[in-house]
This record gives sequence, structure tokens and C-alpha cells, in this order.
Amino acid sequence: MTLDTVKDLSIVGAGVIALTTFFSGVVEYARQNHARRAEQFVLMRRRFLEDPLFREILNCLAADDPKLADFPIQDRRNFIGFLEEVALMVNSRIIRREVAHYMFGYYVLLVDRSQHLWADLDRESVYWTVFRNFAALMRKIGPAGAGDLRF
Repeated sequence: MTLDTVKDLSIVGAGVIALTTFFSGVVEYARQNHARRAEQFVLMRRRFLEDPLFREILNCLAADDPKLADFPIQDRRNFIGFLEEVALMVNSRIIRREVAHYMFGYYVLLVDRSQHLWADLDRESVYWTVFRNFAALMRKIGPAGAGDLRF
């Protein structure tokens, strides 16, 4: 073997190692990104279902109980605002819309239909645009739209 052949083989070998390392890094980055997104989603879901105030609102929401109007306005804003956070995560592609529909769509639609939860809140205000658009998306996806639940 000549020195030129060894040099060429070394360059090719270094290139293969560099490409392998690069692709391994890309795969690891994607895996970590997926894990972070799933963790973020689980934390949000837990926060939603374990918050005592949110649970109380959810219990009243299914029947659009008139007691919803008795909750402090800020508590109702926080509840609807939480659902807007989910919408922002969907809009940012952190959570897939099908997953958001599967886990939160039912509640979004209940809020959208509720008369009592919106008492003293201007549902048509520009400040609730994200929520209204999210509710429209959840209606559009419909009950059959939760086919692909990958994060």
C-alpha cells in the first residue's frame, strides 16, 4: 500500500465516522425532543385533572350547571386560559392536534357550549380568539378524528 492509498482510506474512514456520528446525534436529538414533548403533555394533563378548582369546574361543566356562574371570574378565566395553553402547544406543533383532541377536546367543546361558564365574560372578545379557534378545530376533527395519537 502506498502512502496515497492510506491517506485516501483514512479520509474515507473519517468521513464515514463523521457521518455516523452526525446521524446518531440527529436520532438522539429527535428522541429527546419526543420525550420532552411527551413529558410536557403529561404534566399539563396532570395539572388539568388534579387541580381541585379545575376538577370542581369540570364536575359542573358536564351539565352546564348554573353554579358555574358563581365561580370567581378569575378562576373561570384561568380554566379557559389553560385550554388556550393547550391550543398554543398545538399551534406550535408541540402537541399533535389529534392528541389534544383526544385528551382535551371533550372539555373544550363543553366550555364552548356552556352558557354559565361564560357569564360576565365576553366570549366574542379578541382576547378569546385562540380559544374560539381551538374550539372550531376540535369540532372539525370530530369524534372520529383521533386516529393517530403519536406526540
